[in-house]
Amino acid sequence: MYMVTLKQNKLIWVLAGQLGMNSDMLHALVLAITGKVSIKDLSVEEGAKIIETLERTGGKIKRKKRPPKKLPHNVVELVTRPQIRLIHYLEKQLDWQENPHRLEGFIKRIIKKRRIYTKQEAIKVIQGLKSMVTRDTRKQANRS
Repeated sequence: MYMVTLKQNKLIWVLAGQLGMNSDMLHALVLAITGKVSIKDLSVEEGAKIIETLERTGGKIKRKKRPPKKLPHNVVELVTRPQIRLIHYLEKQLDWQENPHRLEGFIKRIIKKRRIYTKQEAIKVIQGLKSMVTRDTRKQANRS
């Protein structure tokens, strides 16, 4: 039989703190559920039972977000809405709204296609537009 893990011990205290429990209240709960006085004396199963009870009472466990999985080489991700919005924002920065053919020509020059279909294509276009905006900003600063 394994003793309560360090992660479980920390989680028990965090959940108890969220619920406004002090040390005496938490130890009373542990005694009532498991019959043991110390949290360190709990088994892994008893620790899980205490955590489950604290969660049901209203404690919230914040789960860590996992990093995105790497996709196989044969899978293509489509361009996202935020990328399209960023491209249009950069287009406004360059004052290209009046002539939509400018952006179309730029896209054609960068990715050799008329439209952006994948995330990778959008990344290339965004990087190109950002460098143009930076260049324009520097030119305007030098003129002033």
